[in-house]
Amino acid sequence: DILISAAGTIGRLVVYDGAPAYFQDSNIVWIENNEELISNKLLFYVYSIVKWQKTEGGIISRLYNSDLKNVKLPIPPLPEQEAIADCLITWNTAKEKQKALLKAKKLQKKGLMQNLLTGKIRLAGFTEDWKESKMGDLFDLKKGRNLSKSELLENGKNKCILYGELYTTYSEIIENVVSRTNDKNGFLSKTGDLLIPSSTTTAGWDLITSSCIQEDNVYLGGDIIVLRPKNKKVNPIYFSYLFSNAMQRKIIGYTQGVTIIHLYGSDLIKVMVGLPSIDEQNAVAEILQIADKEIDLLEEKLKNLELQKKGLMQVLLTGKKRLVGN
Repeated sequence: DILISAAGTIGRLVVYDGAPAYFQDSNIVWIENNEELISNKLLFYVYSIVKWQKTEGGIISRLYNSDLKNVKLPIPPLPEQEAIADCLITWNTAKEKQKALLKAKKLQKKGLMQNLLTGKIRLAGFTEDWKESKMGDLFDLKKGRNLSKSELLENGKNKCILYGELYTTYSEIIENVVSRTNDKNGFLSKTGDLLIPSSTTTAGWDLITSSCIQEDNVYLGGDIIVLRPKNKKVNPIYFSYLFSNAMQRKIIGYTQGVTIIHLYGSDLIKVMVGLPSIDEQNAVAEILQIADKEIDLLEEKLKNLELQKKGLMQVLLTGKKRLVGN
């Protein structure tokens, strides 16, 4: 049977696997269909493309039996139903394999960071002891200013970054800036600047994230801490990986506040950090960048598979296109 969520987020589907179970929740409905008319395999996909109307006036959206009964379904002959379902299952299988590859690659990168950024494992040829330095000796402290979300424009002349995008849009390296503005009062970036958000309404852990920008003259908004390398003794890309992943426990004690959590640059520059030689930093940064590019490629392939499956469903389940032989 196909189980459908009927309250809140309506229309989510699960195929019951036959294991002994007791469904107490009245917000779940299920379909016992006549498989001499339409197969369960096809019905699952057909219901997944239905655009359910949300209940008017209620706080919680609900799906009623009448909503299910009133859906008009294009029903091809049974052999064609099986062929369509098998085709879509093939795409599902490819998606799941791609998801597994992506998950494995992300775990591999996490393991690399845990080992290489802490010195638990050293790359071949590097044996020199790591040196402790104060962050203030490695970076000049700067701060973004002024820019707000209301000043973003799709076709603005100037590239810009808001502090909230450091949580939602960017990872350890910023190669493509997505937002634009016509405002000219912000603080301008330099390639290699480390950008760290200085406030959040969620949790202090969210502030311990760094993005290394690879572009000059991008406007940086308020509540962005900017750490600008003083010299060539530190690779800013390496340090961005280090800060976002291996320094969390060291930095969390510096976050302050209850409703709004803050992290101050004046505290950061006092923090001591152990760094390998610049050559080792460069080598580690290169390995982690390669891992990120592999992850990006896998994510792009997964996105393409999802789009291909969505396109297939739209044409095969509506009869706009027929499979060969049907």
